[in-house]
Order: sequence, then C-alpha cells, then structure tokens
Amino acid sequence: MNPFDVILPSSIPGLKLMYIFVNKRLDKVWREYSNYVESLSCLPRTTLIFPILFSELDFYESLLNRIIRILPEEDLHELQNAYYFSDW
Repeated sequence: MNPFDVILPSSIPGLKLMYIFVNKRLDKVWREYSNYVESLSCLPRTTLIFPILFSELDFYESLLNRIIRILPEEDLHELQNAYYFSDW
C-alpha cells in the first residue's frame, strides 16, 4: 500500500489520534527490528527481512509526515510535549 493512498481524517482530533497511532506503530516496528538484529549471532540465510522492515518503516514515516504537514503547529507541539512515544 502507498502511504499517499491512505485517506487521512478531516478533523483535527482525528488527525491527532492518527498521529498518536502512527507514532506508536513506528516505535513498535523499530523496537522489533532492534530486538531482531541484536539477537542475531550470524546473518540470516535470507536478508529479505531487512527490505520488508524498512519498507514498513518508510510507509509509517511517510504517513506521519503527511499528518505533520496538516496539523496546526500548536497541536503538533501539544502532542510532542504530551506524549513520549518511545518505550526505549
């Protein structure tokens, strides 16, 4: 799926919820990737896992950037200050 095909909410509250969801999803994918790589003792037989992971990360990063461009600056700052999305 193309991140530019995703229909974004038309309301600010909807965009804010989607911003939170996408940030949490990005954090989860990065955490899964990091845990996977850290657990490797040798390279896997197939390295196709890496393009898949990075495609997923790219999808969510692009979607997040679309949301950021639409959200008013004060709402974006409120979200960034109210939520810490990383569980690391």
